[in-house]
Amino acid sequence: MGSGKTSVGRALAAQLGLAFLDLDDRIAGRAGKSIQGIFAEDGEAAFRAHERAALVALEPELPAGAVVATGGGICQDAAARAWMKARGTMVWLDVPLETIERRVPRDGSRPLFGDRLALDALYQERRSGYASAGLRVEADALAPVDLARIVALRLGERERA
Repeated sequence: MGSGKTSVGRALAAQLGLAFLDLDDRIAGRAGKSIQGIFAEDGEAAFRAHERAALVALEPELPAGAVVATGGGICQDAAARAWMKARGTMVWLDVPLETIERRVPRDGSRPLFGDRLALDALYQERRSGYASAGLRVEADALAPVDLARIVALRLGERERA
């Protein structure tokens, strides 16, 4: 949350000439309600079930190539991580907690964005899942388009290696 997954993903897809898919948009469309609504009415476990189903439903669109922005919690799901790794490169946009706090408004639009202690616990809990990504990019100080260029270059380097 607040790392720039959607903004960087859109810019990366444009640079690579690929489709951009936002998993949260897919989840909301399939559920017929907003992400906040799913959390409020059904709870986090139901959201995670929607998330896994929406991820797997992307399969027909992936062979042509796509950049997919996921929610920040999907990396805690080992099966989802394995599914993503089998189909592409997971990119971790690594952002310090202080930056996330500056970027994300405390307006209730992010269901898991709680007080500092809760946010810190969530941040620490998720880092191990993020660390399993195939590519880590420090994403604190650059604009999304610049981060997308870095990701594209590093992906290209990986392909040539």
